[in-house]
Amino acid sequence: MRYARFLAVLGVIALVMAACGSTDDEGALPTNDAGSNGDGVVAATCLPDEPDCEDTFPDSGEPTEPPPPGVPIATAAGTPIDGGFVITGFYVSDGNGVRLCEALAESYPPQCGGASIPFDNTAGADLGVLSVEQGVTWSEQPILVEGSVVDGVFVASG
Repeated sequence: MRYARFLAVLGVIALVMAACGSTDDEGALPTNDAGSNGDGVVAATCLPDEPDCEDTFPDSGEPTEPPPPGVPIATAAGTPIDGGFVITGFYVSDGNGVRLCEALAESYPPQCGGASIPFDNTAGADLGVLSVEQGVTWSEQPILVEGSVVDGVFVASG
């Protein structure tokens, strides 16, 4: 009787092992060779024009956001430009005057970082949300302003 049980258990183990060791590909995941480079690796994972697609690695060197529109502040401050144009920068007003800045320094309250140009906003251009601390007023986000440079000062046109 003992021998019969041993054979039954051994038979069950053999069946289980045979089922686990099958070589058919029915349980394998399907592959998609469309758009692949021939080795089954898909070359692109996002559809073109898909707005929320993040198909770059953080350290890939590719920009993660499109560059801001408008003329760079360094260009506007250092090159004569005839007529009106759009500029993007951070608004900073302190005891030294009002400026559009390329960046904000990490001090608190922030100061201008990088290139800057004096700013005249008598036309009342939209400056967005401004923060005020210790006599300094600044924009947390870059603002987009249309205007022209007059005697080295960027004058908003509206």
